[in-house]
Order: sequence, then C-alpha cells, then structure tokens
Amino acid sequence: MPRADDAGLGARLAGFRAISCDIFDTAIHRTLARPEDVLLVVGARAQARGLTGCSAEAFREFRLAAEAAVRREVEAAGHDEVRIAEVYARLAACGVLPDAQAGAALEFAVEQSVCRPIPSLQAALLARAPGQRLVFLSDTMLPSEWLARLLAGCGYGDDCEVICSADTRESKHSGRLFARLLDHLGGPPADILHIGDNAQADIANARSHGLATLHRPWHRPPPEAETVARTHVAVRLAHSLRRAPTLAPPAEPAPPLARHVSLLMLGFTLFVLAEARRQGIDRIFFTARDGYLPLAIAQRVTARTGEAVTLRYLEVSRQSIVVPGLGDDPAQLAELLGNTGLGRPLATILEPLGIEASRTAPLLAALGIDPGRIADEAAGREAMRRLTAAEGTLLQATLRQRQEDARGYLEQVGFLAPGRRMVVDVGWRGSVQRQLARLAGLAEPDLFGCYLGLLPEAMRPDVSPRNASGYLFAFGHPRPLMDIVLDGYILFELFFSAPHGSVARYAAAEGGFVAVHAQEQEPAAEARARFFAALERDCLAEIDALDAVLDGAWPEAIDPASALFDFAGLLRRPSRAEVARLNAIPFVHGADGRHLGVAVNPAPLHEVLLRPAATIQRFGRAAWRSGAMRASLPWPIPDMTYAELCHRYDRLRRLLGPLLPARAG
Repeated sequence: MPRADDAGLGARLAGFRAISCDIFDTAIHRTLARPEDVLLVVGARAQARGLTGCSAEAFREFRLAAEAAVRREVEAAGHDEVRIAEVYARLAACGVLPDAQAGAALEFAVEQSVCRPIPSLQAALLARAPGQRLVFLSDTMLPSEWLARLLAGCGYGDDCEVICSADTRESKHSGRLFARLLDHLGGPPADILHIGDNAQADIANARSHGLATLHRPWHRPPPEAETVARTHVAVRLAHSLRRAPTLAPPAEPAPPLARHVSLLMLGFTLFVLAEARRQGIDRIFFTARDGYLPLAIAQRVTARTGEAVTLRYLEVSRQSIVVPGLGDDPAQLAELLGNTGLGRPLATILEPLGIEASRTAPLLAALGIDPGRIADEAAGREAMRRLTAAEGTLLQATLRQRQEDARGYLEQVGFLAPGRRMVVDVGWRGSVQRQLARLAGLAEPDLFGCYLGLLPEAMRPDVSPRNASGYLFAFGHPRPLMDIVLDGYILFELFFSAPHGSVARYAAAEGGFVAVHAQEQEPAAEARARFFAALERDCLAEIDALDAVLDGAWPEAIDPASALFDFAGLLRRPSRAEVARLNAIPFVHGADGRHLGVAVNPAPLHEVLLRPAATIQRFGRAAWRSGAMRASLPWPIPDMTYAELCHRYDRLRRLLGPLLPARAG
C-alpha cells in the first residue's frame, strides 16, 4: 500500500551530494510485528536444531537478559552499542547454548528470512542520480558486513556502503554516529540528506549536526495481547505476522475466515503425525472431506521434516461407507435415512442408497403412503419400517452392491494392504472407523482412528482408547474443551470440509473404481465451493508464512487450548456481523450430501419476546448456540455465551417472579 509521503519521493532526494538512510523500518521492514518476535523464531529454530535445550519462549527471555547485561557493561565503558558476538558469548558462558558463533549466525539467518524491502523507498534510492552517494546508517548490534548482506538480499545491490553502531560503538541515538558519518563523507553537512523513521534519533539528532532530513515515520503495530502471550509459540508467531504492518492492500475488507481455523488445522495435523509416530503407523488416510485441509498441511510439514510416512486422501463418507454397512441393522438404517429426509417428500427417503424418488414413489404408494408427504421423524421411521418389510430384497441387494464397490475402492487405494493404518476424521462418534473395520474385515489393532474430538457415546468395544484418540477431547475428556466444541459443533463441520461434494458411492471404471461425488443443489453449491477454495488458499498461505519464518522447525505439538484460541470466540461469543457472514455460507447436511443449509435458523422476534424460556431452550439445542442467540436477540443486547444468557435469565426471573416462566433444564 503506498504511503502518504511517497508522492514526489524521487524529487525530494534530488540535489543532494549524498544520501544517508536508516535501515530498519526505513529501508527494510520485518514481516513480524516486533524485533522481540524474531527471538522467538531463533529459539524455535535453535531448539529444533539441537543448539539449545530450552523452549523458544525461554530462549527469548534469556537472549533479552543477556543483551541487557552486556549493554550495561559496554555503556559503563563509555560505548553506545553492544555487538551480537558479545551477547551470544554471554549466552554460551551461561550454558544457554554451547556454540556462540552458531547462535549469532542463526539469529542473522532469521533476520534474513523475515526482512523485506520497502518498495517505494527502494525504487527511489535505486533511481538516484549518477554519482549521488548512498550510505546506510543504523543503530544495531549487527556488524556492517552482515547488514550489507541483508540489504543485498532485499534488493538494494551487492555493494551497499554501511556504517553501523555495532562497528563504531557510536549511535544515532547519542548523535555520535552522525559525526562519524560526516567525517566519512566530508563536505558540508547540508549537502547530505538523512532519511529515517525515528523522530529523535534520525531527525532531531541529524539536524543538530547540520544534515537535511526526510522523516518517514513507521507506524508501530499494536503490542502483543496478554491473552496471545499465554499461547503456544506458533500461535504467537502467527499473530505477530498478522499484526505486522502490511505494504500490500488487504484482499478483502474483513480478515479472512481462515484465521479462525488455520492454527487449529495445524495443531490437529501435528497431533495426527505425533500419534502416528507413537503408534508406529506409517500409513495415514485422511478421510473426505474432513481431512482435506489437514492432509495438505501434513504434506507441507512432512516435506520439510523428511518424515517417512505415506499420506493418502481416502474418499469415504457416511453415505458411501456407513449406510451400506447398516444392512444388518434396519432400525439404525431407518433412523439415519429418516433424519436425512426430514423436511422433504417421503419419496426422497432412499436417495442416500442411490434409489431415486421416481422409483421410491410407486413403492410407497403401493403401501398406502403418500410419496409427497413432507417427512417428520415419525413419518420417516414408519415409511422406512414398511419399506424394509415389503422391499427387503431390493434394499439388501442395493446395500450388498454398495459394499462390494466400496471394498473394491478400498483395495485399489491400498487401504486393505496388510499392516496397521490410521484414519483421520473430525469425529464425534467414530462411525466411519467402525464401518471401515467391518467392511474391510480388520482386527481392532489394525485400524487406529485419530479425531478432532470423540464424544462419550463413541466409546464401544470396537472404538475405544485402545484404537482411537482425540485432539481436543477423547470420549468426553477433558470436558471443558468438549463443551466449547458443543457450543458450535456445526462450525467445525463447516470449516473442516472441501471444495468438492460428499462421496455418494463408488463406480466401476476402466482399471478400477472411482468415487462419485454428490451433486449439490445450485446456486448454493457454487457459493460453497468458492468459500472452500478461498479457505484453502488463505489457510495454506498462513501455514506457508509460518513455515517461511520457522524454516521447517515445526513443533511436535500445539496444546489444544492454544490451537482453539482463534476459534473459541467465534464459537461462544460471535458478533452479529460474524454470524451473518458465516450464515451466508451453505453447508452440507444429511447422509446423502446433496442438500445445503445454513448454520443458524434465527428465532422470530415475537417468539423471543412472548416465549423467552422456550426460546432459550431452542438455543440450547442449536448446532451453534451463541450464533443462534446473536442472530435472534435484538440490539442492544450484548454478545454473550449461552451459559451467560441462561444465568442472566435466571437472575431476571428471580427478580420478576411469575412474570417470567421457568427455564427448562
């Protein structure tokens, strides 16, 4: 984004015999918000490379303390500046790292990876008049040789002339570095233009030595929030990248929605890889569509780490795997198909089996059931019960063919090969893992499930802590994290998806089987695909930006609370604008994967006013409790969690007594 003082920049540089230019925040900027954040990266890389045994956060504090101690010593000796070699010598002497030279070189390498040129000034300096001398002047502990390499890497040329406080022990801050500059350049001070961002060190002190000045103030980013400072280092660095002043215009007026989930995706992916190592599993199958983005992130991480693991996208779904496996459980099949068909004509109830409404309608009519009746729970169950009794042969033949096709696909992608394997899924109940094991005839130890979360009811003899684990919570523990997820579980299903449709079935094709995706309803399908394409782009862009900073020094794990940091507020205390933005994105529901809905169906205002207790109960059953509240409650009722709303209602009822009905539960 052009700066306000860019206009006529080249002309303002003309007419001077020489130009003196500050380096940091004038000629170049960091992609991280603060210089201190550079030290977090140094600590992370040092730990990953075995240069230190302390954490990245501890290294940062030790490094700052060492600099402060050395600075006190050199200032007592009459010097203005410390040198990076002195700081790292102190760290080595204190046992923080064994190799001072390697530590200092690593810090410089991090600086090289995060520094970028400021394009407008770079263009003006490179286009200066022939013979107009350019000297870079900097207060820094880095030596001039390193600064020249840094400037060259940012496109300022291979022969940059640098004078710095680390070499001279004199600084712009004290003013003595300007005297050194004048001795170096000679001639009248007024013939020299100094460009800098600091009003005192660069402008006032330069003017006091007779130099002309050009002030290019650099707007400091906001400080790190205390809540962010308590999170994992990867989260802190991602927020530092977000807070850093940008030189490009924003791609959209609101921050990308990917910022809510990119770090959760990363944390979950690291958990999956760690669990695979712990279990000794080298084949990981990321299920469609929950594993779409985690797979892309895992491919990036393992490409950096060189981990020997096979990553595959397994195109399975409830419709393609779970439904065919319910042939021996007609009650559960009826419940699943009945729930999928809620609110639609009964003639569509067998569509998840691939039996179209035109074929189902006469079967229902022959049983005395109106095919056009809109299904509710009772009507759906009754229709399925009678269809199962009358058309059992048709249903069983259809299910058997679906099972054979599914086994053919699983064999084709290597899922049935001997040895242990892992499936990755968002989870909740582990039904896909159970049906995969049954369909493939796998013994319990041969299939391990790795999930974002598992509810208590997921625990059964065939899915248990022996062969399944959850990142945020496993079989209901820890309860506080499960409660956060249950406040808006539909949002996890919304974000953990993919641009393509759900897997409907498998079809024989030349040379094997292909997964056939459900055809979603238009125009909502196109809107959903655009959203997920943008989500993938923005999420991977943030992961790539982190990778560029960490240089492959990915952590073993990110604690779940830190990974949820950006998402928890959206789940529990969303703004009205956030609810509206997410509600504009269709999401798939139902076992057939064809029908699209919204995250929130607001309660009408008259219902809120006339039946508040019933409305609160309705919010409690919503797939996104706080989202339903925010979309339904009128202004100026503040944003709050569902638990806070219940608490406030109960307090108000105690005050007003019988004027307000009691809240259920």
